[in-house]
Amino acid sequence: IGDGVTKTKELISNPNAVFIEGKLPSANEMSVLAFEKFKNNAFEDVAYFEPYYLKDFVAIKPKQ
Repeated sequence: IGDGVTKTKELISNPNAVFIEGKLPSANEMSVLAFEKFKNNAFEDVAYFEPYYLKDFVAIKPKQ
């Protein structure tokens, strides 16, 4: 989804890949999810929140 679909279609040939053309990501769809969290009082303490990344961050010393 998004403006990179045409470029990505040329690179990915997996039969399971799904490309959605003519649409752009929007925060409008997030409002329903956010409101459900609000109703369930499911808030995050941003002081202690750790986002999920696909790859763990590992700090290393730069090479000299």
